[in-house]
Amino acid sequence: MILLATLKYNAFKQDMRTRYDCSDRLPSCNILSAAFDKYGKAWLGTDKGAACFENGSFVPSALFDGVVQAMYTDRDGNLWVASGCDVCTSDGENRQTLDSNIVAISQDHKGRLRLVTEKFLYKYENGQFLQWYWLEGKTPLDMCAFADGEIFVAAGDSIKTALGKRLRWFNVTSETSKLPECRIQAVAGDKLGSVWVGTDKGIIVYDTRSHYVTKKDVKSLTSYNVKKILFGASGKRYVATDIGLVIYDGAKRHFYGAEYWLPDNEVTAVAESADGNTVWVGTKKGAVCIKTVVMTLEEKAEFYQDYNEKYNVRDIGFIAQRVVTDDRDLSSGYVQITDNDGLRLGAYIMAMAYKYGATGDEEALRLARRSFHAMMRLFDITAVPGLMARCIRRKGDKAYCGSENKKWYDAGEYEWLGDVSSDEVVGHFSGLSVYYDICADEAEKQTICNALCSVVDHILENDYRLRDVNGNYTRWGNWNPDDINRNPDWSGEHGTNALEMLSFLKTAYYMSGNEKYNVEYIRLIKEEHYALNSMHCKEKDAHTCHIDDNLCFLTSIPLLSYETDPNLRYAYLTGMREHWEYERIERNPFLNIVYAAITGENADIDKAVTSLKEMPLIYMKMKVLNSLRNDMVWDYSPLDFGEPPQLAEPLPYDEKPVVRYTRNHFLADSTPSKFTLLEGASYLLPYWMGRYYGIIGE
Repeated sequence: MILLATLKYNAFKQDMRTRYDCSDRLPSCNILSAAFDKYGKAWLGTDKGAACFENGSFVPSALFDGVVQAMYTDRDGNLWVASGCDVCTSDGENRQTLDSNIVAISQDHKGRLRLVTEKFLYKYENGQFLQWYWLEGKTPLDMCAFADGEIFVAAGDSIKTALGKRLRWFNVTSETSKLPECRIQAVAGDKLGSVWVGTDKGIIVYDTRSHYVTKKDVKSLTSYNVKKILFGASGKRYVATDIGLVIYDGAKRHFYGAEYWLPDNEVTAVAESADGNTVWVGTKKGAVCIKTVVMTLEEKAEFYQDYNEKYNVRDIGFIAQRVVTDDRDLSSGYVQITDNDGLRLGAYIMAMAYKYGATGDEEALRLARRSFHAMMRLFDITAVPGLMARCIRRKGDKAYCGSENKKWYDAGEYEWLGDVSSDEVVGHFSGLSVYYDICADEAEKQTICNALCSVVDHILENDYRLRDVNGNYTRWGNWNPDDINRNPDWSGEHGTNALEMLSFLKTAYYMSGNEKYNVEYIRLIKEEHYALNSMHCKEKDAHTCHIDDNLCFLTSIPLLSYETDPNLRYAYLTGMREHWEYERIERNPFLNIVYAAITGENADIDKAVTSLKEMPLIYMKMKVLNSLRNDMVWDYSPLDFGEPPQLAEPLPYDEKPVVRYTRNHFLADSTPSKFTLLEGASYLLPYWMGRYYGIIGE
């Protein structure tokens, strides 16, 4: 493999979230308002009172036990709380009862406090809110005071503007101006003198005179149904919609929806801390605190490794997903037993081996060695040379996530599952070959050589197939040339499985020096055109199936590590180039890092790193419904493959459903029946491989 110039990356901002509900002493999960007081404490208002967040839980306020629909912190740090017709500071001082329900409180840039009820606009003078002007027309939905005393009210059918020495209302409507036809629901003003107007059709930026900017002019402006807008002191702009929270942070736009980020789709309240690093978001089903921390890529890798070791290790060192019964307690639930335990374990062995190779970290070596021994159990337990188990479990263990109709074989205290697929064999060859090259001592190298050569011997002895302990061929363990080249039912695997078989043979020859493997390797290339197959190994499938993408790149690591013939490398690299170009749109960090390490090309490493940064810290499969968003661009070509429409381009990793690289990243939605915490290899393997080959630096 070819070393690239190292691209160094600085620390970055990482968001992490914690949910809260009535079990945390909230008076109600129906959040209506939120704010921070001058001490930096968060307050939430609900339909059953208000509470202050202290020491990890909420302390309900004895002063407010009814509907708390509005909160506002003024420049002096006073937190104003509105409950029905009553308004006062959070300490109970300055309590007043006004004419009708309070809608909003705001302050202009000269510090003048304003309040609007359902009927009147109020000004604050001499310690009291005084009626200032009657609101004619429809009940207001929101109000902002800004700049030099300008006041704007969202009134549904219009924007009301208070003008003149003798205050009067001027109504801006779609009939009297160029304001697009819409329902006006929220307003917020900035120091530049412009107003962000939240409508049922998105954001409109209004210059307060005659000019409007909408999504037609600026693509990043949301077109969702906007309920509230907050301009944070940090410069971030928060747009609360009925399908999630949109955050504008400089040139970046983030969308955080339910269920991963928020308890519910509809955002009802937003508050930002003074430093901009904490934001509380309220919904009708509870609240979430999103904290922004600064970390390096390596610190994020350590975080993933830590939770992987705490929550995703099973029995004697197997790595798998964890079913979590309480998404706020990652220790809840249990680690599953999966049909792909060998493939998952292989990815973790590679990650820890690359980490050890990059850093010399002895703990990484220990974990790689532990996982290596666990993988060897998959060989030993079958008692059939060259046949590994899909997975192992203790008798009576109910953690298997597949069908219980499958045949389990007795092995004393344990039992094992057969019908091994090509996925498992690839996981063994890729994981063990990397361990062999970086970590293994001489005894371990001989063990690996014996194990992998026995697999190849088994395949060759059984007509290029895997034969199970019951005498039947396994369903997917097939590299037979007649099937791969001449059976239409296997045409989809003609490139992937040809590449795999060549990689198995080359690895066995490299480790053992036994010429029989090289002879068969050359025969498949010359007589069965397996190398030519590899030049077009990716079947164009409208980006619907990604299992073979993962397998091709995994199997290419040992093949192109050990093959030095320039003619054969040309064939393999041509296929890899075609494959990577087709998947390039995915911004997959694993594919990009492997391609860069093998070819020496840049391979969009910047995009790979962006994807690594975007990955949620808790890599949990939860409900995600991006199809609610009206700005998604859809691709209908998957219909030709019997699959539903999907997105034309994958969303950022922190917005799309959480899945492994073997799954479809073009899907908009995910509705899993269980919370499932995935093992951390999706981050750890590409990151540490990038570090090992000098592609990524800190």
